[in-house]
Amino acid sequence: MINENSQTIVRRSITIKSRLRLTIFIVVVLTFLFATLSIFLLKGNAQAIPEYYLSWSVSEGDTLWGIARESLPKGRDIRDYINEIHEWNMLETANIIEGQILEVPIYENSHPNEASALGIID
Repeated sequence: MINENSQTIVRRSITIKSRLRLTIFIVVVLTFLFATLSIFLLKGNAQAIPEYYLSWSVSEGDTLWGIARESLPKGRDIRDYINEIHEWNMLETANIIEGQILEVPIYENSHPNEASALGIID
């Protein structure tokens, strides 16, 4: 190909020297893209803001698991919800004691039995 200044333009072509390297490169790029997209698409309730926090007075026999099960939002992993309660209340361990007051995050799409379980029925 020749341009207006009578200079020859050389086009370079890409040659594949190793199919294995190309395959590995493509797999790595696709994995990275999938991981990046899934972070944005799968945020779900983990990034939602609670509507309010319920003050929960710990009774004898209460556990974080039981408290979380009573107010678990739909589609939420109970382990993540327990961790959120644990972090919000700045608990050093998972042990809770009778009389302790915990703040439990309540979301818009909480468990359908939440109102009756928590005694909030109008």
